[in-house]
Amino acid sequence: MSQKHHTFIIKMNPVAKGRPRFTRTGRAYTPKKTREASKLMVQQLVELKSESIEKGVPLGVYMRFYCKRPKKLGKGDAVLKLTKPDVDNYIKLVLDACNDALIWHDDSQVVEVLAQKWYCADYQEPQIQIQVSEI
Repeated sequence: MSQKHHTFIIKMNPVAKGRPRFTRTGRAYTPKKTREASKLMVQQLVELKSESIEKGVPLGVYMRFYCKRPKKLGKGDAVLKLTKPDVDNYIKLVLDACNDALIWHDDSQVVEVLAQKWYCADYQEPQIQIQVSEI
């Protein structure tokens, strides 16, 4: 049985999922930056997907987040990003966007996750690389 892989490259600077905020009356809402990033990610995922992954198929999701390179790094290759935000907050936004774009039936199918955060090489544009593999 061959494994199926679905690869997506999202052209945007990675954004971490923000914590819910509350109004004075106690109503929860999602921060604007998170909402806008999610919307952009979902639009691109919908355009890139060929089919939804069926229900009950276990999945591994592998992600690389390439963030805008700070000027202080000068020219050079991609470098691992050791600063905030934490990688798990990037992951949460991607998994939610994949859910909303109907990449899979439900993110409970995801049984394995591997993610890395990088600063872009000087010749790269910020992006999120996602590979979804049927296990």
